[in-house]
Amino acid sequence: MNGTSTTTTLPFWLIILCLLITLVGVADHDLWTPDEPREAAIMLSMSRTGNLLIPDLAGEPFVEKPPLYYIVGAGALRLLGSLLGPTAALRLTSALWGLLTLAATWLLARRLLGRAQAALAVVLLATLPGFIHVSHWLLVDNALLFFVTGALWCLAEAYLGLRLWFLPWAAVFAGAAFLSKGFIGPLIILPGCLALMFSWARQEALPRLVKPASPRLGVASRRRAALWRSTASGAWVGWHGLALLIFLVLMLSWLLALRQVGGPVLWHEWFWTNHMGRFLGQARQLGHQQAPWYYLKIIPVYLLPWLAVIVLSVKNLLVSLGRRQMTPADRVLVAWALGGLLLLSLSATKREIYIAVLLPAFAMIGAEVLKAPLGRLLHNVLWIWVGCMLGGLLVLTISPLLGSQIQQLTGGWGWRQAGAALTALLVGTVFFLTRGTFLQRVLAATACFYIGGMANLFPMLDRGKSYGGAFREMAESIAAVPSARLVGWQLDETTRAGFYYYCDLVFPSLSDINALNSVLARRHEEFNGVLTLERNFPPKADAPMEGPPESAALPPWRVRQEVRMGPRRVVRWIEGAGVAKPPD
Repeated sequence: MNGTSTTTTLPFWLIILCLLITLVGVADHDLWTPDEPREAAIMLSMSRTGNLLIPDLAGEPFVEKPPLYYIVGAGALRLLGSLLGPTAALRLTSALWGLLTLAATWLLARRLLGRAQAALAVVLLATLPGFIHVSHWLLVDNALLFFVTGALWCLAEAYLGLRLWFLPWAAVFAGAAFLSKGFIGPLIILPGCLALMFSWARQEALPRLVKPASPRLGVASRRRAALWRSTASGAWVGWHGLALLIFLVLMLSWLLALRQVGGPVLWHEWFWTNHMGRFLGQARQLGHQQAPWYYLKIIPVYLLPWLAVIVLSVKNLLVSLGRRQMTPADRVLVAWALGGLLLLSLSATKREIYIAVLLPAFAMIGAEVLKAPLGRLLHNVLWIWVGCMLGGLLVLTISPLLGSQIQQLTGGWGWRQAGAALTALLVGTVFFLTRGTFLQRVLAATACFYIGGMANLFPMLDRGKSYGGAFREMAESIAAVPSARLVGWQLDETTRAGFYYYCDLVFPSLSDINALNSVLARRHEEFNGVLTLERNFPPKADAPMEGPPESAALPPWRVRQEVRMGPRRVVRWIEGAGVAKPPD
């Protein structure tokens, strides 16, 4: 037998089980670097100040992205922060963004593929590691993912469902995508939109508008046909004009407000530095510069365990493209997935989380190939995946035996190892002993693996990735010295955000090397100590700073206090070690 029988009809309990993956881990761990402390601090500040126009990070404007995502998080803090705690309230918004994306994926897939394939696309997306990663972190990409998917659903309803009144709603989603992450949102939507417009124009609009009425029709019928063409043309222009107007209003309302309130400096930072500079590679100081093929090594990880399924489906789609046999659904999915991948690859700035916005397209592409019985290759690949799940849970169970560093993370033997063993037992039971098709059993086992694995793994990882305790320790040391007046020297976003979020502390930034000398020589009028990172002090000769140094050597200094945050971050309180001198 060369194939394994499958069906795309999924039991309701299996769909719910896969949806539960998104809710696991909402409240069992602290903020994790590199992004969460920064995003959380911005939302906390917005919830306190009520400034919804320009986000700020620890008292300084932060215009890397528009404010919509932060506005939603600030609202969650006000509504649920006192009930759940601020971190859990913020992370719940990520889970809700994820659930909304799954709902939008179902609506879009139902229009493109049908109900049965829509349910399959949802569970494939819910079990992709890339989607699980993004939907469990505080990331702007969560909002972008939902709004892009929602916009393409509305466009599909308009062009394939012949409901042009969905176009204004598509404009709302596209505008919200811009207000979440800037121009990249509408640009990701554009390839799919063009594919849908092409299919609509080819199959519906042009034939009806151009084809003349049959001479066999009576005079009244020909008049009705002419009236329909005139009305349809007017409706086409009207709905598209309204949609364009809505999109421009949403986009320009914030752009003009930023230019007016923030001034030319913030406008330049937002547009030229964070948009054009990142795309063209001119903003090297912001980091994350990668080669054009960077995402080719990220996609296989983000698409597990369905990589082989999706690769086979992409191959089939490309064959259909070569034969000019692509359906409208095929066109939009290929345009979204591959067109979006090309756009992201052209940008000089790349991060693995950026391709999350393409994952619904890949999930729907994978759902298409699963309409047919599983071939032997896919069957064997999924068997290997089941073995990897059981092996991973076994490693988690015996993790205290794997070395002192692992034992420090796990806290030694405890109930989490027992939980991992029980999860392995559950995965094996679901896969080997329950009824259902092979695909259904793999999906159920995968959902159990993620739910049980994350419930046990996240608290372990939190021991090494949580910086909250270290920030509070340093804050207590500073508070114990009433005369301490500290200034920050080259503090990064994570450090500034952590002190604000955990300790409600904001340190002024110092960038003048001569002012630093003055602080260390104990003759500065305002400050008598410096808070900095070990890697940034003493200052390097090529570090960005203001003014030429008056002296090549710093005044004598000593470390008053230091705290370690993970394996690579040490925050230090530096003060002068010499005799205080009066200011000049």
